[in-house]
Amino acid sequence: MREIAKAESSSLMDGDVRDYLLAHPDFLSSNIDLLATLTPPRQRLDDDVRDFQRFMLTNLQKGIGRLKEERDHGVQLLQEHLHRQSRMNVATLSLLEAPSFKSMLKTVEDDFPLLLDHEAIELMIEEGSERLPGLRLVPEGFVQEWLPNRDISLEGEIHGVYELFGKKASRVRSQALVRLSVSSEVPAGMLVLGHREPAYYTTGLATEQVLHMASLIELCARKWLDLPV
Repeated sequence: MREIAKAESSSLMDGDVRDYLLAHPDFLSSNIDLLATLTPPRQRLDDDVRDFQRFMLTNLQKGIGRLKEERDHGVQLLQEHLHRQSRMNVATLSLLEAPSFKSMLKTVEDDFPLLLDHEAIELMIEEGSERLPGLRLVPEGFVQEWLPNRDISLEGEIHGVYELFGKKASRVRSQALVRLSVSSEVPAGMLVLGHREPAYYTTGLATEQVLHMASLIELCARKWLDLPV
């Protein structure tokens, strides 16, 4: 058997090896240990002979470049997340310190846009509730229309609409919509956030933070109005 294998290998021509490698360009990727045994040419002889060392170095540099880009992108996302979380913590404290229901609404609609660096933040509730004074009323079915069978929607690259953001709609390019369930005695409501950056709500980083804010608003509303869950 050893003699047969030796005979077969001796019958291989350089062209056969070349043709095989051309037909299987990923062969060395799958057999990377062979690279250590190959002897690369020391210089470029003609158009058919490539500087193998330069080829490997170029690929290595490209790989390092891609890793650096991925690292930088990851660091940027982490910094953005921490920045948002810091703003959210300040907004949370402001909401908890509100001395009344009316003050809580003012904090959300007037102070939150500044604290969270948004163009507009709105609280709305469907018609039929007299226990939540001060909230913007919308027609019955409005929340379901914007949030069909879901509790949150994050959208980027949009043009804000008047029915959500009023006069501030022209400045909104990214939005988050969250369903509010204040109480079983209260119709459906919605928290609406609008940002000027088209990609602000496209990464998904804000999902947990926005849901947290909605839950906190529900809790505070029930507390001030003495409503059941």
